[in-house]
Amino acid sequence: MGSVKNPNDIVDRYVADYRGAFGDNLASVIMYGSAVTHEYRPRHSDINTAIVLCTCEISDLAKSLGIARKWLAKKVAVPFFMTKEYIGSSLDSYPIEFIDMRSNYKVLFGDDVLARLDIKKEHVRLQCERELRGIALHLRREYVRTNGGRTALSMLLGASVKRLLPIFKALLVINDRQIPKLKSDIIMAVEDQYNLGVSVFTELFGPVSRPRGARPYGELFTTYAKTIDSLIATVNATSYERA
Repeated sequence: MGSVKNPNDIVDRYVADYRGAFGDNLASVIMYGSAVTHEYRPRHSDINTAIVLCTCEISDLAKSLGIARKWLAKKVAVPFFMTKEYIGSSLDSYPIEFIDMRSNYKVLFGDDVLARLDIKKEHVRLQCERELRGIALHLRREYVRTNGGRTALSMLLGASVKRLLPIFKALLVINDRQIPKLKSDIIMAVEDQYNLGVSVFTELFGPVSRPRGARPYGELFTTYAKTIDSLIATVNATSYERA
């Protein structure tokens, strides 16, 4: 089966499938990410959803196995399954994930469980620092593994930069900045917030094909790693109270 050309076209059938499976146990169905923005690209963008249940035992999830398999064949990602209680108890550990989800979402059915999340800035700061430090460690280890090869460095940079966008959204939130809808605007907002100028992030989030005369991947990687280290130092030196 092919990919979905327009995510809006599947909403009624998608919700009907999960309502049929879970009945009164289904509290909410949410679509989030690029699928609810103009940046959605068929065959390239994921269609991400969250299914909120009243109870979320394995025996409950067993009812959805065939449905998830059916939609996965149409390039719709397997949903995250959770309860309202899980969301509330996870905000101190995984606030970035919920900030990312809340930045672009649409309620397809039921309660808007993302509307009033009690997210504390210091919890967000701690996870931002933890995620950035993890990226920095990974970069150093994988750099040695690449042996400095151009193709390997390109792949490493591409994989690493994808991890940054949710962190960047969170960094804007704890600085009381609105999260723009477009990726390019998010990058520019972070560059502005942290006085980075037009940084390596803009360069890496740009077109897939690099223009002739672009700087070598080794130099690009070095600049990228140094910029991540700079962000870590700034985030580490800042304290917050509440978002």
